[in-house]
Amino acid sequence: GDAAPMEGPRVLQRYRRHGVLFCRLLCSQRYSLASSGVRAEVVEAFDINDVANDVYEHNFGHRPCQGNIQTLTAGDLDKYKAHAWLLSPPCQPYTRQGLQKHSADARAFSFIKILNLMQNMSFPPQMLFVENVVGFEVSDTHDQLLAVLSTLSFNTQEFILSPLQFGVPYSRPRYFCLFLQKRETSGDSS
Repeated sequence: GDAAPMEGPRVLQRYRRHGVLFCRLLCSQRYSLASSGVRAEVVEAFDINDVANDVYEHNFGHRPCQGNIQTLTAGDLDKYKAHAWLLSPPCQPYTRQGLQKHSADARAFSFIKILNLMQNMSFPPQMLFVENVVGFEVSDTHDQLLAVLSTLSFNTQEFILSPLQFGVPYSRPRYFCLFLQKRETSGDSS
C-alpha cells in the first residue's frame, strides 16, 4: 500500500509589531508559508496587540497568544515542539532614522529573552526565519543572535532583499536571515 504522508513541520510565529502594519506582516508570513507548498502546521502565534490579534483571528480562525513574551519560560516554548520559528522582532531599535539603541532599547528585550531561552530548551527549533529592517544586521542584537545560534550549531544565510528584486514596483529593502540547525553526521567519512 501507499506509505503514510510525512507530517509537515510545526511552526511558531512570534514577535509582532504593533498596529495594522504589523498585522499585514503577521498575516503575510502565514500566507507565504501556505503558498510555499510546504505542509506545515502553525502551532501558535504571539502578539500583545489587540488589533493585530483581531486581524489574525479574522483571517485564520485562531487568536494568537496575547501577553508579554518576556514572561515565557523555556518550558513554555518546549511544549509547542515547533520545528520552525518565524520571528519579526520590533524594528524601532534598529531603524536608520531612529535612536539606534539596539539591545539597549526596551523593545528589543523580548527578542533577547527568547534568544537566552533557546539555550535552555529541551526541544529548540531546527529552523528560524528572522525578518527586520536594514540596520538590524549591524546591531549588537544581531551579534547576540549569531552568537547564540552558533552555540546551538545553526548554519546561517543572511540577505538584504527588496520587492523590486521580485518584480514588485516597491523599493523597501529588508533584512532576512535563515537559520538551519546543522545535522549530525553518521560518522561516515565519505
